[in-house]
Amino acid sequence: MKSEKKLLCFALLIFFNFFTFISGLSGEETYNYYALEFFKKSLECLVTGEYNKAINYCNQVIVRDPKSAVTYTIRARAYFEKNDMNNAIKDCTQAISLDKNNISAYSIRGNAYAKEGNLKKAISDWQTVLKLDPDNESAKHNIELALKSQ
Repeated sequence: MKSEKKLLCFALLIFFNFFTFISGLSGEETYNYYALEFFKKSLECLVTGEYNKAINYCNQVIVRDPKSAVTYTIRARAYFEKNDMNNAIKDCTQAISLDKNNISAYSIRGNAYAKEGNLKKAISDWQTVLKLDPDNESAKHNIELALKSQ
């Protein structure tokens, strides 16, 4: 249940960034209808726990718009939920390269590094989250736990 709430919160955060997605589709003046539909479906699948479908829908968006940081972040979350930390980290890194202020990507990547046992990199990402969002309780908590376990 806790994981479902986190996914729902994540989906809502992504949804609030939705307009950024629409306006930022590879510099086009109008958004690609199909990319938008696949984007919405990827979010739905992420929330319902259909991670493979979410990944496939994200793949369809990325084909149409390879510069969508939000889509890489959603796909990273799906990989993370599938316990595929390598791909989660790769997608977060790609999302961050497209949007240096992508708090969700830093957070997911930090969590993925922590799951891999790389606490130094995890803490670094969570510290970046705190630079971007000083009130982020999750990042504060994660750093505290990581420092205790070192």
